[in-house]
Amino acid sequence: MSVSAFHRHFTAVTNLSHLQYQKRVRLHQARTLMVANAKSVMAAAFEVGYESATQFSRDYARVFGLPLGQDAGRILGNMKAVRG
Repeated sequence: MSVSAFHRHFTAVTNLSHLQYQKRVRLHQARTLMVANAKSVMAAAFEVGYESATQFSRDYARVFGLPLGQDAGRILGNMKAVRG
């Protein structure tokens, strides 16, 4: 399969470019690190490959629809409701 055919098929299946897909995977991984492992925002951002915490925060809000603090609070609140 040629590179261009691969990119066409990848985009058709994921509805994202390969760069958008990679960014989402990194953001989901960072979200997991922050919630499940209590990593700081900067530690999680750097661990998944971001060099700028500002860019990470901007991308995070764009993908998840909420700023980091609000989203983390929502997730932790949901986890407490399920447990208790």
